[in-house]
Amino acid sequence: MTYIPKSKLNILDTPGGDFILKSTGESYVGKYIELSNGKYYAGSNSLDLSEELILPSAPQKLTSNLNSLTYSNLKPKKAKFLGNIKSIYPSKTLPTEQDYNKGYYTRYFTKKVNEPRGYIEINVDVFNSINQQKKEYDFHLYEVGSVVWNLKNGTRQSNFTNLQILERTFPFVSLLFPKLDEFEIIDDILTTQGGELYYENGREYIGPYHVHEGVPMVGAQHIEEPHATLIYAENLQNPNQELENTFNSQLSLTYLREERNPTLTPTSRTTISTRRSSGGGGGY
Repeated sequence: MTYIPKSKLNILDTPGGDFILKSTGESYVGKYIELSNGKYYAGSNSLDLSEELILPSAPQKLTSNLNSLTYSNLKPKKAKFLGNIKSIYPSKTLPTEQDYNKGYYTRYFTKKVNEPRGYIEINVDVFNSINQQKKEYDFHLYEVGSVVWNLKNGTRQSNFTNLQILERTFPFVSLLFPKLDEFEIIDDILTTQGGELYYENGREYIGPYHVHEGVPMVGAQHIEEPHATLIYAENLQNPNQELENTFNSQLSLTYLREERNPTLTPTSRTTISTRRSSGGGGGY
């Protein structure tokens, strides 16, 4: 077990298409270690450099050997096509300021038709070229797709949903986008200083909050773990409201009686009540 200083390595992530396992030749997806000597290893544990990764070799173009010449003579059009196509390399397009203003952008990908999990991310130019069969890339070998990627204020759930829908057409495509909040920014964070939001038990809430599907919730952004919902002040039920309504109703009736009998003042009412309770003035 050899100790390697952190300054001599980088721990990175690949969605696929960048490396193959040296031992088997299979495409590798996941975290990998890049050493300063130019070598790559699978995983993220620098103390266990067991599985070496290597760069995949570029597709072989037709050359002047005997087999290639024979193939070219039998299928000259296809041989010419394969001799002129370009190799496809991973390309991750970064969102622009305009994309952030919209809150989303489109990401593009491709995979070989005979490799169920061999997805690589590409830019829009490569996508359009293959999709429109411009003979720049081998459109017979590759199929392409795209996904809408959300960028602002709690994106993990929405991006997860978009990928799950896309999985119906492109199985395993979620492997290409393991970081569901990639490129996300949090702006315009909602904050209450009090008097606006309350927990369900009526306790006042102060701090950052977000609105998910029309419901205010604790925290600056929506997360998958359980977190408390909140209630707007105008929707908070007052447990004493019914008692207050009854008191106000009785008070209104008292004022109404006074208006109908203005000669009956509060003092006279008190006097009459006292006389009645004393038995009408009788003595011993």
